[in-house]
Amino acid sequence: MHNRIETIAQQSLQNNEISHEDAIYLSQAGNDEVYDLFYWANRIRLKYFGQTVKACSIVSAKQGTCTEDCAFCSQSSYYPTAIEKYNLIEENKIVDAALYAENTGAHSLGIVTSGYSIDNENELDRVCRAISTISRDAHIHPHGSFGVLTREMADALAKSGLKRINHNLETSERFFRNICTTHTYADRLNTIYASKQAGLEICCGAIFGIGEETEDRIHLAFTLKKLDVDSVPLNFLHPIPGTPMGNRSVLTPMEILKIISLFRFILPDKEIKIAGGREKNLRSLQSWMFYAGANSTMIGNYLTTKGKPGEEDLQMIKDLGLELERTSNDEMI
Repeated sequence: MHNRIETIAQQSLQNNEISHEDAIYLSQAGNDEVYDLFYWANRIRLKYFGQTVKACSIVSAKQGTCTEDCAFCSQSSYYPTAIEKYNLIEENKIVDAALYAENTGAHSLGIVTSGYSIDNENELDRVCRAISTISRDAHIHPHGSFGVLTREMADALAKSGLKRINHNLETSERFFRNICTTHTYADRLNTIYASKQAGLEICCGAIFGIGEETEDRIHLAFTLKKLDVDSVPLNFLHPIPGTPMGNRSVLTPMEILKIISLFRFILPDKEIKIAGGREKNLRSLQSWMFYAGANSTMIGNYLTTKGKPGEEDLQMIKDLGLELERTSNDEMI
């Protein structure tokens, strides 16, 4: 198996698409073979990104009372969770979050609002004004996640200075109906298409440990490759009491590292970002995410769950001999 993993890796190192059969083969690596998988995933990361990694932060700008029924989500109004709920926060608080994230070493700030979409014109205007201020006053890239978007919404966000939109597919198309019934996979794809047409970069990934099979993970990875997204955030279920998945067991650290490596083989030159659920799922093996192929991570808190203090993550990156990518003044022009 070792030789075949190396053969597949050579294709990824040349940015040639591996086959579906090869992806299945990689996903079945076991025992000592997983270390060979990690070794080559790391080699692919080094070729395309060197020793540089990115860190991003998010701010939960509007939280709770979401109309959608995503089975893993603490913010859905369908489920009795104990999270704090609030409407869109003031523009100055969003800007303050960006300045704080910049000071902690983050390359970008993701502004995240709960709900199917941006509710109305006033809410869109407020978000756009905050993005414009961040673009002018902070040396950090403003990113955003606002649910389903029309082309007009995407255009307005891009014009305000938004650099990248986050809109996850979450899982494969065939499995999606098992985790959400209030909107469709096509709704999510259409938001990605609209955002691309508006000139926005695309951050699109998934959540794992929600009952999906290996085939779902592979199908999703190839879908993201076909969409040519810029960044792929990988989230791992952090079970929230009150949700339908509140009692699910979490994935093992080694299974998660294999998922990261699989995505690096399939998406060799794309940013792979380790996001929600990292601390709970990877536990003492969090630093291994980079050697399994990731080149980006979130720092600080998530939407409704706590992360590690940013200082600890930055120290981990330094201890690994990796270099944190900063946002330069030239990038902001």
